[in-house]
Amino acid sequence: LVGLIITAACIVLIADWRLALFALCFQYVLLTLLLSTVVQFPVAMVRLFAGGLAATILYLTMRNRVERVRRARADEPVEPLPPVFIVGFPFRFFAVTLVAVAIIGFASSMTFLNLPAYLVFGALWLIAIGLLVAMLSRDALRLGLGILVFTGGFSILDTTIERSLLLYSVLNIADLLIALVVSHLATLPSEPSDTHGWSDWQ
Repeated sequence: LVGLIITAACIVLIADWRLALFALCFQYVLLTLLLSTVVQFPVAMVRLFAGGLAATILYLTMRNRVERVRRARADEPVEPLPPVFIVGFPFRFFAVTLVAVAIIGFASSMTFLNLPAYLVFGALWLIAIGLLVAMLSRDALRLGLGILVFTGGFSILDTTIERSLLLYSVLNIADLLIALVVSHLATLPSEPSDTHGWSDWQ
């Protein structure tokens, strides 16, 4: 649970795409271990495989974007990489702190369908951080990371409440589809006004 807290916070606080993607991969590992306390381990491993494929798709897309800019000749117009977030680090840190305080208060004072407090906190934390990343992201790839974090939190609730293999399979397939759609959006031309953010992608 502590690892899920740290990895999700890194995705919204750190602009570097390599560290954010590594945090997402490690989050899938921890999420699989957490789900294995609720369902059988082979079923929980499906989440890890789906997350690994989704992360691989995003990595290849991110890498191609950076290499395309680096290999461009000086006489060719180079499309600048867009900023990662619409706000700076202090605001993101303040937002994460408020989310943490709110979820701690909710998980410690209320019972949700008789679920253990650590499962409720982990699910709500990933859902809230995923929504926060999606709202603050200006780049399509970081938006995709936020959506994948959100689905990770939702999978905890689904697995502990419904335990439906059909919905669980749909969530894992959805991760792959989200990664493919985000990769396609990331290849579209960005707006001409986006002239900053190259240092965040180095």
